[in-house]
Amino acid sequence: MVEVMIIRPEKEIGMGCCGGVCSDEDGFIQMEDEFKHHDEDREQLGKLYQQTLSDYGDQVQITFLDPRNLLAIGMYFFKQAKERRISFAASLRHVFFHMQYNAIFVNGKMVKGLNDYHTQLRKVLNE
Repeated sequence: MVEVMIIRPEKEIGMGCCGGVCSDEDGFIQMEDEFKHHDEDREQLGKLYQQTLSDYGDQVQITFLDPRNLLAIGMYFFKQAKERRISFAASLRHVFFHMQYNAIFVNGKMVKGLNDYHTQLRKVLNE
């Protein structure tokens, strides 16, 4: 089974720089629009998820994670390193340097764009 991890941007209403305390009644800061710039990314990742399920079905397990969920991210990379899909050094590098919105990993290996994602999936499935 191929294990895919996608680091997703998420709407966090009221959880901005000040936790929502700076939003006041006169609308000085509209907190509900604070993460609107991520809408397009979320839609693209949703389409990628649906397309992957449609094309590969239960051969692929996809996990969406918030980049702040370091425990789950660490467990994903630990499992990939334990199964010798990547080295422990590579797993640490990914945790410390590649946790960003829209990052996609296939069996622990970071992909570079959607074309590389589909190439990596086909390659792993054909092994």
